[in-house]
Amino acid sequence: MLQKLGDHIADCLARADDDERHAAEAPTEALRINHERTANTWRHLAGSYQFVRSLESYLLDNDKARRTQLSDPANGGDELPLCSATFNPESIAVLAAAYNKAIEGQPACAHEIIARWIIEFAAAGECDQDKLCHVALAMGGHAR
Repeated sequence: MLQKLGDHIADCLARADDDERHAAEAPTEALRINHERTANTWRHLAGSYQFVRSLESYLLDNDKARRTQLSDPANGGDELPLCSATFNPESIAVLAAAYNKAIEGQPACAHEIIARWIIEFAAAGECDQDKLCHVALAMGGHAR
């Protein structure tokens, strides 16, 4: 699934680049504006796919770590298992909205860590979009 998301992200970014090129070459202001809006929409969709990829990666890594911890005889069953968060569609929409807000104006290299902090705090029970955004930026070392 991660590879498929990577393909979707690349496709969205390529389409955004095409629309930006068309905007630069547009014969009218209305067409230029239309192509710029379409390019922004493609970039937004790419960002959403990036968040979903981060969410999936986080959950897979967490599940793998939990299984390793539970199967390790050295643990003796005394330690609590790692978080086993699940997110319903409404929660994912809140997380995606917080992510899109948080990455606004942030360098691409910060997007993954922002996504992971949002997921981490959501898994711990935080469900307020603004708080998730603020905490992710604070923990990721980035300020608005």
